[in-house]
Amino acid sequence: MRHLFVVRSFVSVLACALLCSCVTSHGATASEDEGPLKSFLDSGPSGLVCDETRLVGATSFSETCLPTKNAPRLTVAGLEPPPEPLRECVLTSLPVETGGGDTTACLQGAAQVLQGRLRQLGWLEASVAPGSGNPGVSEAQLQVHLHSRYQVGVLRVEYSDEGRRIDPERILVKARAAVREGSWYTSGALAEIHARVFQMKKFRSVWVYGGEIDFRNKVVPVIIDVWEKPRKPPKAKRPRPEHVRQPEQCPRRDAICFNGRECSYDREMRCIVCYCRSSSR
Repeated sequence: MRHLFVVRSFVSVLACALLCSCVTSHGATASEDEGPLKSFLDSGPSGLVCDETRLVGATSFSETCLPTKNAPRLTVAGLEPPPEPLRECVLTSLPVETGGGDTTACLQGAAQVLQGRLRQLGWLEASVAPGSGNPGVSEAQLQVHLHSRYQVGVLRVEYSDEGRRIDPERILVKARAAVREGSWYTSGALAEIHARVFQMKKFRSVWVYGGEIDFRNKVVPVIIDVWEKPRKPPKAKRPRPEHVRQPEQCPRRDAICFNGRECSYDREMRCIVCYCRSSSR
């Protein structure tokens, strides 16, 4: 039952927020890194589960660039460090050219898929690109540069609204039961934390997002922002007054933000609106 809850939470929540899992490599600009991954990130869950993480992203890019079981597997270099079961999993169902289409474009699509998968699994600076294609040079069709795998750093609770009543330590106990500090920083880890905290049934909204990345120590702090349910008003015989939204309290939905989040004041709604970053900074 718990796994079913996590999967449902992942599909409904992660689709709106996590799908910014293209984390810009340290030192790269957002424009350089986001463009190639846009089609991948705008798609839904692929149904592939690797290392207990349900991966998100497209696996087809055209009518002839498709994941095909019978087609020869693409040759990949640079993916040797991960254990074989994980390596085999991330290479599952990569798209290949099955017709008379552009082979180069399809290889670029396969690179997008593989790069997105690796980043969701904690290799935040991973980059994947097609081979150079130089004639007479024997090389793999995809070249992978993994870099380090990041871990979950300090877990921290924040409250967007005032008048908190839930002890933050109670929330952290639930979060740590799902994911310990030092675990791999994956999209699945954030989904597990979200599911455990939301199951407390004390909150209208729960955000789980990555804080500022510590590139030196290869860790990402995880922030849990909760919006508590209001106290139930005492029973009264007279009709309840119509609820009026207070300033600074925009309606929110649950979210998991793999790359952190930004908040800004919305003048029209007269409240603060938060959204997931499209890439890390």
